[in-house]
Amino acid sequence: MKKLLSILLCALLAMLPALAEAPGGVPDMGGDTYSDGQPPRDGLSAGDGLTIEVNGETVKLQFDDSPLYSSVQNGLVQASYSAYGSDGDTLYVLYLLFPDTAQAGMVITPEYAVTAGEEASVVLIVSSRERELYYFCSAAAGTIYPAESTFSIALDSVGPAPGGTAYAGRLSATLIALDPSSQSEVARLAIPETAFSFTIAGYTGPSAAPGATPVPEDMRKV
Repeated sequence: MKKLLSILLCALLAMLPALAEAPGGVPDMGGDTYSDGQPPRDGLSAGDGLTIEVNGETVKLQFDDSPLYSSVQNGLVQASYSAYGSDGDTLYVLYLLFPDTAQAGMVITPEYAVTAGEEASVVLIVSSRERELYYFCSAAAGTIYPAESTFSIALDSVGPAPGGTAYAGRLSATLIALDPSSQSEVARLAIPETAFSFTIAGYTGPSAAPGATPVPEDMRKV
């Protein structure tokens, strides 16, 4: 089991850009370094937000359209959202990853990804001066991990937008943070259904070809 966890975490983290190790855990998201407790304006889209609650705090995340953090590569759409907490120190970074063949009306779940032989993940990184927690649910290599984690990415619309492709839908999830050494659960986070939207710049649309394997009916939006 420890080997499986290591493989999954390595595969998952390979998809994600590394967080800087400066005080406050602050990545450069295409603008200036965070220096005043607030994200730089460049790269963050005020119109594409997503709200979650973590440890009693409501956090309004903003989409980061920098290609370093949000892009389509290796068959995966990766969308990144981020914000600082009210303490001005804790940084929240959320990643959604799902197949680039996803179309409007599809619901991406771990079970769907495993059945279709695809990869999909939802990851929340909570970084402060004290510690860094990775809450996640990942479907990769035919396995869902952690076992009790889950997510649902329901795509209401996927279509062309000025300079890219726009996605809109609804996210819900139960994410789990594990201790890397003991593999025991250290924290759990429930994300009730919340709307999201984002545009991947420079991407011309899903790559599904005619005759592609259809999505099972129970994986589609009702």
